[in-house]
Amino acid sequence: MKRVWTEEKDNLLRRHYPKRDLDWLAQRLGVTREALKARACILGLRRKVHRREPWTDKHLDYLRTHYADTRAEDIARKVHHSVQSVWRTAARMGLKKSPEFLAQWGRLVSSTEGAKASQFVKGHRPANKGKRIEEFMTAEGIENSTRTRFRKGHRPANTRAVGTEVVHASGYVFVKVDGGKPVLKQRHVWEKAHGPIPPGYCIRFRDGNRQNCDLSNLEMISRGDSARLCVKNETPEARRERVAKCQVTRNKTIRRDRLRIHWGLEPYTKLVKRW
Repeated sequence: MKRVWTEEKDNLLRRHYPKRDLDWLAQRLGVTREALKARACILGLRRKVHRREPWTDKHLDYLRTHYADTRAEDIARKVHHSVQSVWRTAARMGLKKSPEFLAQWGRLVSSTEGAKASQFVKGHRPANKGKRIEEFMTAEGIENSTRTRFRKGHRPANTRAVGTEVVHASGYVFVKVDGGKPVLKQRHVWEKAHGPIPPGYCIRFRDGNRQNCDLSNLEMISRGDSARLCVKNETPEARRERVAKCQVTRNKTIRRDRLRIHWGLEPYTKLVKRW
């Protein structure tokens, strides 16, 4: 039998259709969702679309200033946007969380009950320790794993040959040696000629060219003397740049310690005191 839309149902539809959930409204009127939408179209009703609040310059400045060391949830409450909107906007602006915040947040997350329940406890013994592969894998599993195992003597495709030199962005030259990671070429040249470098000492370039690793151009001095020479020979522009960089590092340290105090932890330095 064809359903009849009464005046009472139409009034109820006009009142709730713009904002209420359609499934709830269809159940209350005793009709299907499709019939509900068809009747609303006949009556000329439209759903009210939630329009997102635009990001103002003030909100963007706040996000740029606080995103590195503040939780996205706290920023979202401050700027009246969703957490997802904060993440998307920060990604478009190229913003990243600071290493100190990520390390601190990682320690807090790992200390929760849920994280502790899934962690290996000290002294954990693997289920297959001391067993032969046939004892914990089927014949089919052994055959499948054989096809993807690394063979003896396998070398990754990006392995560099011994003696390969790479110039780092800082200007220093790294050289690949036997059985290890690339090392600084000036240290490698000095140690081949004079033996190991004592702790607290470094290799200095006489002409200031970091890529001139000839033995006659190298000398070993203490790190304290190296720091004094750098300060003595720097230009006024370099000095201003160094002081500004130290100030940025100090401010990051203060923000990190304030974040630790906020979460009830002891600060790393004495720049910030508990209040």
